[in-house]
Amino acid sequence: MSVNILIVDDEEGIRKSLGAYLKLEGYHVDTAGGGAEAIEKLRELKRNIILLDINMPGMDGLETLRAIKSHDFSIQVIMMTAFSTFEKTMKSLEFGASDYILKPFDDLTEILRLIQLSEERLGRWKRNMSETIIKQRDQDQ
Repeated sequence: MSVNILIVDDEEGIRKSLGAYLKLEGYHVDTAGGGAEAIEKLRELKRNIILLDINMPGMDGLETLRAIKSHDFSIQVIMMTAFSTFEKTMKSLEFGASDYILKPFDDLTEILRLIQLSEERLGRWKRNMSETIIKQRDQDQ
């Protein structure tokens, strides 16, 4: 499966360093500096996994997460934050985030592991949906 990742963070250094690392790992990567830009980029190209900062000016991560999930609920969203509250963490999971990681990243392999888990979820989702569609079609005939 070809995986397209979108990194959404208001810190340019995070976008560049994380993007460079993930490109070296073989992923297609794009970046956005905020929530509104991220939503616009979702309209242009299918993204499978989004790494989303929770604390951003303007459209914050929770608002962006809700917009992403209303656009395409199958997108895997990994929330990132340097500081957050328990309430924001729980809200992000309630709104459909698939995972959560703290910044600064001490070990980039942890992000890679979360992305790989998201890829597995996407594969299961695709297989299960295909099976459901086939069963439904068989029942309708």
